[in-house]
Amino acid sequence: MSPRPNVEEQRRRQILEAACRAIGERGFAAVRISDVAAKANTSTGTVHYYFDNRRDVLRQALQFAFEESLSRQLAELAKLRSPRSRLERLIELNLPDADEVTQEWIVWMEFWLEAVHHPEIRPVNEQLYGRWRKVVRDIIVAGQEAGDFRPDGDPGSLTDRFVALMDGLAIQVLLHSHQMSVGRMRQVLDDFVTSALSAAPVAAVGS
Repeated sequence: MSPRPNVEEQRRRQILEAACRAIGERGFAAVRISDVAAKANTSTGTVHYYFDNRRDVLRQALQFAFEESLSRQLAELAKLRSPRSRLERLIELNLPDADEVTQEWIVWMEFWLEAVHHPEIRPVNEQLYGRWRKVVRDIIVAGQEAGDFRPDGDPGSLTDRFVALMDGLAIQVLLHSHQMSVGRMRQVLDDFVTSALSAAPVAAVGS
């Protein structure tokens, strides 16, 4: 017999999904507990039962969105053998060209903005961002060891550059910059993989 589902955990997940949608649609500054409750089809009292305050909703919404995104991406990456193909797939999975991914990016942006003014929530960024960087770094190290990527680059520096590009480009896409589209974002990141990471092709004998 399968265990009975945890009703409280299901309700908490329902509220977190509602919070992510509300933040994605309206921005954290405009979202109230009543908005989250309405989207979750529950009462404000129920929302307060699971979260201390609005900022706690944002913190937990970010953590929830990150865990969901990371689990989804790791499952996709596990299907691929070569580090280069995994990094290329990682780029595709993070392009803000689908509602789900766009919502996740917006939650991150809203959290970053709030963390600028509220240092007490910054450790959440350190923890989650550290895990994200490790995923990228592990792929780069594996690529260097496998010969997919040049072995002479510092993995930490390359990770910093890749992540910075990903974040900066995604923000411009979300701001609907005329200079940055999803296609352009993909091209710039793919160019980085080719120019900064890829191993030089082996010269043909006699060339």
